[in-house]
Amino acid sequence: MHDFIGFVVEALRLVPLILAFYIPALVGVAIVKEHGESYKVKAALVFLVGFGGIVALQVLLRSASALQVAQTIGLSLVQIAAALFLAALTVYKLAD
Repeated sequence: MHDFIGFVVEALRLVPLILAFYIPALVGVAIVKEHGESYKVKAALVFLVGFGGIVALQVLLRSASALQVAQTIGLSLVQIAAALFLAALTVYKLAD
């Protein structure tokens, strides 16, 4: 039971940053879905600036060693994937 509670607590610690990553993910996915393939560059810039800014700030505030930087970036990639998945579901439901 202790392990399950620990897992739930760790999963809940990821939620605030997933929500922070959700905003640029939602904007980028909406640009691609609404404007088509010609706006891929604009969507890529939204992803790069949004995700890059959040990750850079997170690394700046939390990390001290190379291992912590790698761990922060790896965890951020998982959170970005979750945010993109949620944004794609949201835009898909709104578009229909």
